[in-house]
Amino acid sequence: MKNSILSQIHIRTTIIALIILSVSITDLIAQDTPEGRKGVVFDEREFNFGELKESMKFATHRFRFRNLTDRAVLVNKVESSCGCTSPTWSQDSIQPGEFGFVDARYETTNRIGKFDKTLTVYTNSPVSPIQFLAIKGVVLKPKPIPNNFKIPNLGRLDFERVNVSFEPLYDNETPTKEIRVINSSDYTSYLNVMVPHRLPKYATVEVPKSLEPGEVGKIKITLDGATAPGYGYGEFELAIQSSNRGTPMASLRVSYQRKQFFPEMSKRQLKRAQKLEIKEGSIDFGKQRSGGFLNGSFSLKNTGKKPLIIHQMNPDCPCIQLEYNNATLEAGETKALNFRFDTVTKTGKKSIGIRIVSNDPRNPEQYIWVKADFPTKYDYECPTCPKD
Repeated sequence: MKNSILSQIHIRTTIIALIILSVSITDLIAQDTPEGRKGVVFDEREFNFGELKESMKFATHRFRFRNLTDRAVLVNKVESSCGCTSPTWSQDSIQPGEFGFVDARYETTNRIGKFDKTLTVYTNSPVSPIQFLAIKGVVLKPKPIPNNFKIPNLGRLDFERVNVSFEPLYDNETPTKEIRVINSSDYTSYLNVMVPHRLPKYATVEVPKSLEPGEVGKIKITLDGATAPGYGYGEFELAIQSSNRGTPMASLRVSYQRKQFFPEMSKRQLKRAQKLEIKEGSIDFGKQRSGGFLNGSFSLKNTGKKPLIIHQMNPDCPCIQLEYNNATLEAGETKALNFRFDTVTKTGKKSIGIRIVSNDPRNPEQYIWVKADFPTKYDYECPTCPKD
């Protein structure tokens, strides 16, 4: 009887010991698995591509990770140790227990030999927010091209058009226009704006960072009508630089016709609005000899009931010099402006316009014409030149 009781106690003790040992082993195994760790846990930290052909252009590997924290995790950014490696990653928040990814794309073109690159992953994980990944491999030198082998197409970048026109460009709008561009080569092409700091401050330009063979991208040009200078015609050149061998640089011309925006007004509102009246529609000096200066003047009057703003005056010829500063004319006010006409080298009949831009909603752009009739042959005699 006594031996039986001791035997049962021994059996029970052995069972309890085995259970404790099993639990301990399970805990140890759990600690060695990704599920046993905390933070953002990657399935792997390093990947070897092995041997790659240069002709494949790029190779991509996906590093998968799991969020083993108790909160949502976001990948803030991923930095590469080399411009040859382009990372992409999960853009949405990764909930606890869910999976995310980081893709590493390695460009093989013109990169013969071994490579060993790293990626730095920044997350908002409370545990190990910064982690490192690595890719390695070797890009093989291409075999000699057989005589019957087709040489890859160097191609070029083809632009939908090289002139972009914003007509009209109102001073209260910010319009955007697009130009399509296609990579017709067999290689990846990288694009950027050449000397971007020289772009006008009122212009914003977006270009695709890269185009795969046959890919169509869009160049977006945005103009701020509120800050563009002056009223009337303007233009600037946009230079696009690329790694494409057929089109290393392209020049695009952007032009605009800036105008004032006036909301619809009732007859009563127009009657009370500012109004520019120019007493002299034209100033005719009649027959003159070329070689000297002609002085003249004209008057501007605000016949409306609100202040009239003279935005700018633009003679069509630099031979007309105006004594003028931007001015405001109160209701009923008249202002006389003087000008000087340089007639050197002038021949024949001349009619030169002076463009006046104001905030008159009925007629915001008006002209004064300066006329003169000169001999058909330049007959100016130099008083200080030696005589024959």
